[in-house]
Amino acid sequence: MDNKKPRTTSSMVDRISKLPDSVILHILSFLPIEDVVSTCLISKRWKLMWYKVPKLSFSNKTTRFRLRGGQKTFCNYVDNCLEHRKRVMHSIPNSVITRFELHMDCYKRSKAAHIDKWLAFVVENSVEEINLFLSRANDDDDGQLYYYCLPKTVVVNASCLTVLELSMVELDSRYSFSFPSLKSLSLTLVRFADKDVVDGLLLGSPSLEKLWLISCSLSNDHQLHISSLSLKFLKIRLANIVEQIEAINLESLDLYCVSFSKNLSVSKAIRNLSLTCDWRMEKSSIEYLISSLPLLENLTLSNCQYLGLKQIKISSQSLKSFNLNNSYDVEMNVIIESAPKLASFCYVGNIKFSISMESPNLVNGTFIIIERRENYNGDWFIDMINFLLNLNCSWNSVSLHVDSAKGLILPENLKRLSHSPLVNWEHLRVFTDYEPENKSDLRDALMWISPSLKTLSIAKKGIFLKTF
Repeated sequence: MDNKKPRTTSSMVDRISKLPDSVILHILSFLPIEDVVSTCLISKRWKLMWYKVPKLSFSNKTTRFRLRGGQKTFCNYVDNCLEHRKRVMHSIPNSVITRFELHMDCYKRSKAAHIDKWLAFVVENSVEEINLFLSRANDDDDGQLYYYCLPKTVVVNASCLTVLELSMVELDSRYSFSFPSLKSLSLTLVRFADKDVVDGLLLGSPSLEKLWLISCSLSNDHQLHISSLSLKFLKIRLANIVEQIEAINLESLDLYCVSFSKNLSVSKAIRNLSLTCDWRMEKSSIEYLISSLPLLENLTLSNCQYLGLKQIKISSQSLKSFNLNNSYDVEMNVIIESAPKLASFCYVGNIKFSISMESPNLVNGTFIIIERRENYNGDWFIDMINFLLNLNCSWNSVSLHVDSAKGLILPENLKRLSHSPLVNWEHLRVFTDYEPENKSDLRDALMWISPSLKTLSIAKKGIFLKTF
């Protein structure tokens, strides 16, 4: 008989409290501020702990503020929290604010003064990261939609800021931007009040390495001109025409549905290029851009709609990895004219696809077919046969992802009309859904498709079905 007494809650070891302060503060920095503040009730040691948390994250999306007074209660709560931090900044060691994050739904301009005051406080205390995410609502007075305008306090005085993320904010060039330490700038749904904002931001950010411009609001005749000596990573999504990118140290360029011409000037140091194409992007301009980058190693091309890219010729002497995403029901043809260093190719899309390549190297190919069908009829299998026949490359190994094994087991009548082998692969991995009793039939079908196989593995698609 076990005579040991069951352990009570009071006798259990408080493992978290045994951790050093630095570890506890790191854990607390991932929590919303209301959860952080509530920890002061745990014990005497924890009473002042929240004053040392370097990250302050406020959001009016939580249930607490949605049910208890809405924005007024939320603003009062933020005011009180920052006022308490202000009182102890000089009396409690290590009471610093390195990051300030604010999520505010249904922003109205009547709340602008509150946000101005909060930002002024954290900037005064040498904040290093500001994340400001607002969503608009019709103003009560006139029904208009208003953006929050970033105040002079941030634009001119945030000398310690290294990361700035803004959403649904307006920027203008009334004041000269001064962000001497800024490394990363992300602007989403930001409205530029005039044409000089981007130039002013870049001029005032001499250390900037990463710039994201996502669905920002520009005037119709505004052509983007990016100029920066420090910029390494640039992402532009759904913008006007990009005229010039002067960034000699640029390593990575990502353009999503951005129009440009053959005259686009870019850095020759680019190693990573991602282009998401729509009807505005000319095939000849894309081909010229790719061929003009002597150090390009990684290329990603995607179609964002039906009127996207249908045919492309690739020529790149340094290209090592090529990813192609064709998520729409559009036929696509790829011709790789010259890519002597190409080692891997990944295609995600439908089976209306063909590729031809002259390469001295054996390439590792991954093909992820995203079409899902309840019934695999004759049209599907004819398309599948054509798909396999049109993979005209020297493959080292091939990974094939198909939704169901039924789509790979060809009917006997089509086998009689077709000629085996369809391909001459030696190493194949297949990821698909199949019943255990059908695995043998699937293996036979794959051996018929490519009798030259030396290694063949079949696995449930599950976690293996990934897109780039």
